[in-house]
Amino acid sequence: MRQELDDLLCQLYPEIFRDRHKDKYETSMCWGFCCDDGWFDIIDSLCATITAQVKAGKMPPVVASQVKEKIGTLRFRILGGNDETHRLIELARQKSEVTCEECGRPVERRIIEAGSILCSACSDK
Repeated sequence: MRQELDDLLCQLYPEIFRDRHKDKYETSMCWGFCCDDGWFDIIDSLCATITAQVKAGKMPPVVASQVKEKIGTLRFRILGGNDETHRLIELARQKSEVTCEECGRPVERRIIEAGSILCSACSDK
């Protein structure tokens, strides 16, 4: 993910990404967001919902320990949260399955290249 989008997520959700710059022995977030820009909106929406739920007292605080692509889907690993948090993360993972990791457009058919899910236009580049 581009640095400016990385910075924006950390600025918008400082509690969720409070470990972003910790040592690699403490968190995998030290490596940053290990996915392309196309999933920014999915991550942003997930974090906004989690933040609202935490502020409303409906779930315990959540800290991201890793955000990455794996086998063509978003992986969002956390510390804290509850069953609802994991349900929201699963919904985000499912959305990533049909969203181009590079540009964010809907994917008509799953094209996985080098681990990334791409739409036809990005795959043809």
